[in-house]
Parts: sequence; structure tokens; C-alpha cells
Amino acid sequence: MTVTDTLIEEYLGRLETAARALPPDRRAELLAEIREHIDTVLAQSADRDEATVRTVLDRLGSPDEIVHEAGVGLPEASPAREWAATPEQAPPRARVGALEIAAVILLLIGGVVLPVIGWIVGAVLLWASGRWTLRDKLIGTLVFPGGLAIPAYYLFFWSASSVCSGPADCESTGTSAGAAATFTLVALVGSLASAAYLLHRARRVGA
Repeated sequence: MTVTDTLIEEYLGRLETAARALPPDRRAELLAEIREHIDTVLAQSADRDEATVRTVLDRLGSPDEIVHEAGVGLPEASPAREWAATPEQAPPRARVGALEIAAVILLLIGGVVLPVIGWIVGAVLLWASGRWTLRDKLIGTLVFPGGLAIPAYYLFFWSASSVCSGPADCESTGTSAGAAATFTLVALVGSLASAAYLLHRARRVGA
């Protein structure tokens, strides 16, 4: 085992110890998320030397801070939160960086402000950030491509048309009103849900 592997395993060991107050399934999920995040960031780095690994681990924060953040949604009586009963005792919550905020905004409305280009810039920023995992980036890219540009298009520019060959023989062309409304709703919900998910994940795993 190399020095860098030892550093990572020691960090994860301290995290596992600090996470003993969490429910078993949440503890296992947290360890898997942090390991995946470390592997993703190091895979995107030019070097995997000791200095790079230490920088990645420092940016993650202490295991106690990560466990505290993971236990925020647990019941008040949960042991994971008893030690942080007062604001003075609780470690600061992770803040979302400017890069991540810009990525989420552009993914959501970039295609409306700058058609096509705005959303592409948001996608580039999403993949450039080391805060999200590969799974997060795929969700942000694929749910929903274009963001709110497509709902905006159907809302403001869509119209039905008909072709008539006689007074009583008309046929609708293009997308029906029902299909357009359904597609617009799916795109709207998908875009908003994706943006909310990315912001939530950015706060959960600091970079």
C-alpha cells in the first residue's frame, strides 16, 4: 500500500469511527459517498502524489464535520446530534462555492438567457467542479438537458396549426396541446429537481 493509499484509508477509518452514531445504512452510504468523491477528484487530478491527496482530504473537512452534516436530517433525539446541541458547539455548515452556484444557475436558465450556449457553459462548469461525484454530474447533465429553455419555448412560442382540404376536413399539424403541456411539465419538474439535487449535494460534500 502506497503512502497516498494509507492517507485515504486512515481518513476513511476516522470517518467510520466518527459515524458510529449514525444508523448503519446511513453510515455505509456516507462512507461510500466520500470514497467515491475522493476517487473522482483524484481521477481528475494531474497528480496523485501525497500533497494532492492531503489537499483533497483537507478540502473535505474533518470527519466530525462530515458526520454532523450527514446527521442534520435525523430526529432530534438521535445520538448523531446530541453532541452538537448548541450553535456554538456545532461546526459550520459547508458553503456552496461560486463555481457551483454559477453551474446550477446556467444549467437551469442559461439556455433561456443565451440559447444553447448558456446551458453548455453550465454543463462545462458542472464537470469542472470537484465537489460533485460522477453520478451527480450525469444527473445534472441528463435531467433535464437545456434546463428551462424547453419549457419556456413551449410556453411562449408553441402554437397548434391545422391544414384543411375542405370546410369540414381539417387536420392538426405539429405537437398537440396535451403532448406539449405534458412535455413542458416534465421538463420543468426535471430541471428544478436536478438543480435542487445539485445544490443539496454541493452542501453535503464540501470541496
